[in-house]
Amino acid sequence: MKKIYYMMLLALLTITVTSCHDWDSPYYVDDIVGSWVSEYGHDYYGDYDILGYDVVRYDFYSNYTGRYTYYSAFGLSYVDFDWETRGDRLYIRYYDGDFESLYYGYDNYGYLILSTDYHYHQYTAYRPAGMYYRAPGEEMTDDAPRRAAAKDTAKVAVKSISRALKARAEE
Repeated sequence: MKKIYYMMLLALLTITVTSCHDWDSPYYVDDIVGSWVSEYGHDYYGDYDILGYDVVRYDFYSNYTGRYTYYSAFGLSYVDFDWETRGDRLYIRYYDGDFESLYYGYDNYGYLILSTDYHYHQYTAYRPAGMYYRAPGEEMTDDAPRRAAAKDTAKVAVKSISRALKARAEE
C-alpha cells in the first residue's frame, strides 16, 4: 500500500513540475537558430504593431553567435553578439558591451516571444524571416508596401529597457 501511495505522490509531483511553464511550447532550443524580424509588441495596454524604423532583426547562428540589425541615424546598422540558452532563458552578450537576460518562448503562430519578465506582461514577438542572415544593405522586412507607408508616418519610439523589447511608439 505504501508503494502505491509513494508512486502516486511521485506521479503527481512530476505532473505539477512539468506543467508550470506558461507557454507550453512544442519548440526546442535549436528552433531559435535563424532570422527573426519584430512584428508586434504587447504591454499593459494591449498589442501594437511595430512598423517602419522601429523594426529590428535578430539572426541567431548555430555556432552561438548572431547579429542584431536596426535602423539608426546613420541608416541600417548592426551589432554582433554571442548567445546561449538555459531552460527558458536567453542570454545575449553584444560586442558593444551590452548584455541581456531574457525569457523566451513561442506563440501559437511560431513567432519568437522575448520578454524581460517571466509572466510575459511586456514582450515583443518576432516572426521567422528565414534561416540565415542577409547582407547588411538588404531590407529587414518582406512587406515593402507596408514598410514604405510606415516610413512616411514614422513615429518617435520611446526608449525601452531592452534592445529586444520595442516600446510602443508615441501617438
